[in-house]
Amino acid sequence: MPSSATAIAACTSSSGVIRGSLRPVVPRWQDPLVIVWINGAFGAGKTTTAALLAARIPEAKIFDPEYVGYLLTTFVPAPTGDFQDLPLWRHLVVETMSGLAQHYPHPWIAPMSLIDAGHRAEILDGIRKSGAEVREFVLAVPEPQLRARIAADQIEAKAAGWRQDHVAQALTTFADLTDADFVDGTVPAEQVAATILARR
Repeated sequence: MPSSATAIAACTSSSGVIRGSLRPVVPRWQDPLVIVWINGAFGAGKTTTAALLAARIPEAKIFDPEYVGYLLTTFVPAPTGDFQDLPLWRHLVVETMSGLAQHYPHPWIAPMSLIDAGHRAEILDGIRKSGAEVREFVLAVPEPQLRARIAADQIEAKAAGWRQDHVAQALTTFADLTDADFVDGTVPAEQVAATILARR
């Protein structure tokens, strides 16, 4: 698995191969018990990448765990302001993703930042214990580019301050990971998706 330090160099060096290579994928990605988790800091391009992958992996569907947070905080406020800090949110994400893989047999793609190391381990390990395979890809983007993307994002403009405040935590967490697959997130989204597909 490429480390965060080598992700950008590795992906850039292969750009000549992956350009234009978004084609139908091999059967491995069609395994209904495969969950592709797209991780990365806010502004890394997770949502766009997930949409491109879903369009190219037959029968794949996207499930955004953020919606579980929106639903839960309608009834249970998060004292810290972050629904990921609610133990019930993490429990529900594990149960929902595991249930989707078991009862609705499609490859599932989850675009969600997990920037707390403990929360990340709890969720991904919990899903794996259900028998599903979790392939986690972390989109690596340097801090200046992340901050510029967040500032320019009109769709999430209201959350810009909160997202900016959590960039440093995300980069610190990802720098310490040794069990994730890092992908250069500075290149066009089509190349990001192609890189992930090539790492089947």
